[in-house]
Amino acid sequence: MTRRVRERWWLWGALVGMAFLTFAAVIAPVVIVPLFNSPTRLADPRVVVPVLSLARANGIGAGEVWEIDASKQTTRMSANVSGLLGTERITLNDNLLNRASLPEIESVMAHEMGHYVLGHVVKSIFFAAGLILVTLYAAHRLQAGLITRFATRFGFTQLSDVASLPLAMLLVGVLSFVVTPVAAGYSRWQEHEADRFGLEITRNNHAAATAFVTLQQENLSIPRRGLLYKLWRADHPLLGERIDFCNSYRPWDEGKPGRYEQLFKK
Repeated sequence: MTRRVRERWWLWGALVGMAFLTFAAVIAPVVIVPLFNSPTRLADPRVVVPVLSLARANGIGAGEVWEIDASKQTTRMSANVSGLLGTERITLNDNLLNRASLPEIESVMAHEMGHYVLGHVVKSIFFAAGLILVTLYAAHRLQAGLITRFATRFGFTQLSDVASLPLAMLLVGVLSFVVTPVAAGYSRWQEHEADRFGLEITRNNHAAATAFVTLQQENLSIPRRGLLYKLWRADHPLLGERIDFCNSYRPWDEGKPGRYEQLFKK
């Protein structure tokens, strides 16, 4: 039994990976983050009213907006929509509230609500879990082939031998590097569609573009980078590309429907 478990390490590894992904995406924002930060109800009606109006238009059952003091750890501006089945919570960090204009805050929240409405968190978990499973299984098959061919040099002949662990780790590392562009590309696609969703529901292209300019200035990031960086490091579209999209995406000007208009609640 122990030998069978060891030889199916790739399956157990994928299950453990999926558990960690679920914890990080669903549980940690609700359970772990409040341990280090203090969420408080946001009372400013200038922010609360338009944000809750957006939430209603997206069918998000949140009745309050929360602020979190992320400035204790970072200067990064962010927001999120978390929770399911009546436990939805909208949270903005204090950096966003202090440094962005009201239209920019609305644009950022429209983007985050797009992630929620389009089910990106759940889809990301299953996509990443599938990618982990394929990567670990490929490493397992390569490991078995290499052991068969080079057993004398390696000094072990079984996958279940603990001495084969360094070989498995090496193969997983190499294959992870190979599939990184796939994972990053999927993430960039989701972010791009959330940008589209936000633009369609607010139709405030200028505010969305200036929000990204503010983000670039605060993070001191480079708006346009080379292809290799984009493929292996960028899990979001490059800021320059996002700004260009915000300035150019206006199907309503031509009387055309948006891709996600049917999802908006009247």
